[in-house]
Amino acid sequence: MRKSAMKNTVDAVRDFWDARPLLVGEIEQPVGTRAWFEEFDRIKTNDGFCGDLTGWVPLDADNKRILDLGCGPGYWNRLFGKLNVEYYGIDISPKTVELAELSQQLYGLPGQIAVGNAEQIDFPDEYFDYVVSEGVIHHTPNTQGCIDEIYRVLVQGGRAAIGVYYRNFIFRSPFLFRQVLGAMRFLKVTMKGRGRERMAWADTPEDFVRMFDGADNPIGKAYTIVQLRQMFRHFSEIRFARYCLPLRMVKDNIPNCLHKLIASRFGLMILVKVKK
Repeated sequence: MRKSAMKNTVDAVRDFWDARPLLVGEIEQPVGTRAWFEEFDRIKTNDGFCGDLTGWVPLDADNKRILDLGCGPGYWNRLFGKLNVEYYGIDISPKTVELAELSQQLYGLPGQIAVGNAEQIDFPDEYFDYVVSEGVIHHTPNTQGCIDEIYRVLVQGGRAAIGVYYRNFIFRSPFLFRQVLGAMRFLKVTMKGRGRERMAWADTPEDFVRMFDGADNPIGKAYTIVQLRQMFRHFSEIRFARYCLPLRMVKDNIPNCLHKLIASRFGLMILVKVKK
């Protein structure tokens, strides 16, 4: 299904992630088992973050009230559950929330998890000390609305770590974009499953990042640093760091130090660290 034939609505986003929760169908272990969650965490940490969560978990997390915006199957809950924090997680997909709640039960984790919309966060003003949202707000119609909501629910001086797709120099150049996709097709570099085998035939950068999470994914957006500075302009501090180089797209592993170095230069995503 081509993007032009899709409905770019919150309901369409919910339906997609309900049908295809993150990494379901890509992990061999039975979904919802401890082994499945362990493999999920291994892929997420090593493939997505190159084994380095610096910048995502606050050093002063003790006794903080934390919102996991777009919590998925509970990755951050399993990490923050080891710390002395007050954890809240919301996700637009009821099926995904069921997985996150199952993870809580399996691991005996504290915290509250519920179905929720990042465009309209159902919490009072200045309620959270910290918000983490990785790979979420670029998949919803009103991304600016999500950022405004994050600002609203943060206490004064509160911080957030937000990951979105980055419109890098390849995405900004139609010529380079076509050349890279041609090289991907020649070398057979792709992501398997969820219909992503056609990623190298994407028409636009938006189509490419949309298909990164599945061919039927209704929304995918990538942003430049200039755009992100404007979108986060109400925050008092803003910093950026590149990350995410999925080794699943190639056959051979590379050393972790090299993986991290390349991701910091050519990563598909960008971490936006802000302070209210």
